[in-house]
Amino acid sequence: MIRPTKPKAEKSTIGSKAAKLAQDTATALNTVASTATATANTIAQTRNNITTNVGAVAGSVGAVASGVSAVAGAITTGRAQTAGAAVDVKQSIAGNYGSKSQRNEIVPATDIYGGLAIPELDFNGMIPTDFLNPNIATIATEDQLTAGLENYAGATRAQKLYQAGFNYITEVGKTKQAMHKAQASVIKGATEGIKVQQEIVRFDRQNIELETDGVKLEQSAEKLNQEGIKLLGLQKETTQITRKIEAVELKRDAEIKGIEAQTQMILQKFLVESIAN
Repeated sequence: MIRPTKPKAEKSTIGSKAAKLAQDTATALNTVASTATATANTIAQTRNNITTNVGAVAGSVGAVASGVSAVAGAITTGRAQTAGAAVDVKQSIAGNYGSKSQRNEIVPATDIYGGLAIPELDFNGMIPTDFLNPNIATIATEDQLTAGLENYAGATRAQKLYQAGFNYITEVGKTKQAMHKAQASVIKGATEGIKVQQEIVRFDRQNIELETDGVKLEQSAEKLNQEGIKLLGLQKETTQITRKIEAVELKRDAEIKGIEAQTQMILQKFLVESIAN
């Protein structure tokens, strides 16, 4: 009996499967390699694009930074110019009105006559101590009187000219004052709103002061009554002092009359004795 060839067929089938499996594996590996290469190329292209974009952004940032630096430089320059102008204004004010140290060196005037020397006169020497025998040291002759009056008259005329000049300067000052008042009126117009608020406050204060004045009025009325009582006391005291003085005068008159009577009696007695002898 001849045996069949079935085992060989099984061997052939296993080898075919192995070859197919190897082929499929190679195909898969090729596909993976192709995919990896494509992915690597895409990544490289993307990296190049990113680098290009980053360079463009960096250029834009540099331009913006340059603009910001220019603006900052302009601001710094403007601040420096403003500070310089402020310093110039302060120096100008100091030059026109003097610095604080200079103002502190001002010494207040203590001369009550403003530097004028007024002669001191001895008024006691002008009054005689004895009217019957006057002895006055300060005297003037007729020539001195005439010359002195002429000098005083001329000096008075000169003073009138001085006064006329100063009066004119006064008028000039008034004109300047009028100009400044006109300028001040414009400024006052801007402060009227504040003054209205101040008047409201003053109105409230006046109401309080009105009540205070009412209380003071009552106090004054009481003081008036007290002063009236004091006046009555003083009037009575005046009457009493008058009566006392009159009584003292009557007493002195009586004493004088008694002395005069005694004197007459003594004289009469002396005359009688003289005649008898």
